[in-house]
Amino acid sequence: MKTHSGLFPVPCPLEVHPLETHPVAASGRVSRREAIKSALVAGTAALATGALAAESQPKPDPRRASPKRYEMKKSINLWAFPYPARMNLHECLQLAQDAGIDGIELNYDLENDLSPRSGQKEYEAIRKMAEQIGIAISGVCSFLFWPYPLTSNDETKRARGLELAGKMAQAAHDLGAENLLVVPGAVHIPWRTDHEPVPNDVCDRRAREAIGKLVPQAERLGVYLNIENIFFNGYLMTPMELNAFTDSFGSAHVRVHFDTGNIMLFQFPEHWISVLG
Repeated sequence: MKTHSGLFPVPCPLEVHPLETHPVAASGRVSRREAIKSALVAGTAALATGALAAESQPKPDPRRASPKRYEMKKSINLWAFPYPARMNLHECLQLAQDAGIDGIELNYDLENDLSPRSGQKEYEAIRKMAEQIGIAISGVCSFLFWPYPLTSNDETKRARGLELAGKMAQAAHDLGAENLLVVPGAVHIPWRTDHEPVPNDVCDRRAREAIGKLVPQAERLGVYLNIENIFFNGYLMTPMELNAFTDSFGSAHVRVHFDTGNIMLFQFPEHWISVLG
């Protein structure tokens, strides 16, 4: 067949060869000599191909391996999945486990599986589901620290933020997670037009008061309040400030959640790590 400028191919005449020019086709039989010859040729070609393939394989380069190994686990945040619009929680956990992820950080909000509408029964069911899938719940975080800052000038928002933070700590405990990411406060929230800037000293005082109220519950539940560095919120702008804030509570249950991405545009994460220890 061959194509032309129209919509359909045009048939092409077949070339016919006399049977006498093809001994095998004419007789229907292959001689022993021809069979052995064909087998030897095929075997030689296969060996040559295998040798070339072996030679093309790169040799291991010891310089590619790290000279020091660290016991680390990979965790992913639920925000990386199209949840809940296109995938349910079970599907997200299963996909993460299938991809070789060790743990998943779940997000607390006002409407979905982790929210004020859920309680111990629902969280323990999620915990059991994760155990059956074979993935750890590495922690809990929430975007609610922005609409309800712990340091807001609006007393109602501050109270709501503290209430929600307490519910998050309880949820983390019921889920079997030790870690709760906490945004302690904000001088400024660039993307929220409804946030009135808070003076630095007032922000610091309110943040310390709020975390101080959460510490007893966290210690009782066995949950760590991990203080996240934000930078563009104008609070805890240096590693020394973050250390001083965290250490001021005298509790092993107040720790640091160091986000390298939040520093990358403005400072140098490697400088912070050595100071934070």
